[in-house]
Amino acid sequence: MIVSHLHLVNFRSYRDAAVAFGQRLNVIVGENASGKTNLLEAAYFAVRASSPRTNREEKVVRRGAAFTRVEARLADHVSEVGYAPGQGKRVRLDGVAAQSLDELRRHTGEAFIFVPESLLLIKGSPARRRAHLDAFACGLERAYAAALAQCQEALRQRNAQLLRVREGAPVALLDPWDRQLATAAVELGRRRRALVGRLAARFAPAAAALAPAAAALELRLVSHLDGTGLDEEAYLRALRARRAGEIQRASSAFGPQRDDLEVVERQDGGAERDLRVFGSQGEQRAAVLALLLAERAVAEDLTGDLGALFLDDVMSELDDARRRLLVRALCREGQSIITTTDLHYFTDDELAGARVIELPPPGAEPAGAAAADEPAGATAGATADGPVGEWPESAP
Repeated sequence: MIVSHLHLVNFRSYRDAAVAFGQRLNVIVGENASGKTNLLEAAYFAVRASSPRTNREEKVVRRGAAFTRVEARLADHVSEVGYAPGQGKRVRLDGVAAQSLDELRRHTGEAFIFVPESLLLIKGSPARRRAHLDAFACGLERAYAAALAQCQEALRQRNAQLLRVREGAPVALLDPWDRQLATAAVELGRRRRALVGRLAARFAPAAAALAPAAAALELRLVSHLDGTGLDEEAYLRALRARRAGEIQRASSAFGPQRDDLEVVERQDGGAERDLRVFGSQGEQRAAVLALLLAERAVAEDLTGDLGALFLDDVMSELDDARRRLLVRALCREGQSIITTTDLHYFTDDELAGARVIELPPPGAEPAGAAAADEPAGATAGATADGPVGEWPESAP
């Protein structure tokens, strides 16, 4: 994926702005609260139809505006995503309504983003890490998406039967659903473990290059299925051994729905340190960056698409040697868009090969009213398809 142009209308602190990107390294520079993070978020929103920062999409609409719209021009497609509170989301590919978000992803390609909220991939819950891993995997492999859907359906059906049994129905009602869950869970477990194995192989060298004090970080999957050998019969036995407790709770507590993606530091003497609990901010940041670089490499291995990489203010917490390693990785191939408050984090040679975008753009006017959680930014002089503050007929 290469994003060549981005047009924002009423997105967070931007009233109406347009920006052009280069095919390799792009450096967005500006003071704090100048709209750098919002610009990266908008680029991601345009190709994924979701925000990496919030689940409440009304928060991306500029305060006082009726809608937001973002258009991304790619190498072969134009993606448009619009949202109006109370009206929902509209997604178009090349001017035609997209049938699904999966269709959008297939046509736009891979995209990876680091924003401050990305640290929750380490600090947050296992559910957040599973969701991130599954979203990445489903975009790469339809077979993984099918396995995940089958497992989720089997869990839903089995949980419904657990409730019925708790209310007095025969226990034998669970037998066919135990079998169906075992089949689906083992299939998902195999695919998930294979993917994490690929990621772990790419994660280790990236983390070693980026982590403070050359910490030896390891990515691994922690799963109930570890004790079953990914064997259906062994899974069934484990499931039935827990049946009484699950009937009481009316919930399936054993299976891949409890998996976690764990990052640990291996210390001298074989001891381990869980970065979620004991990692410093710098280590956690390095781990998330290494995970994104690993995902990018695995995506290229499986699909041939290196994908665009959006990085928000990652240079400030790296020492000079690690900055050079990161920039070399970003310059090697593929498109990267990185924000910073200070161009001195880059060498003259690095900047000579990059497109530098200064915020606020020349000739910009104040945004006036920003999104509720963002300071007012600035806007470029691009012209929207209709008056700002109205939902144009052509809006996605």
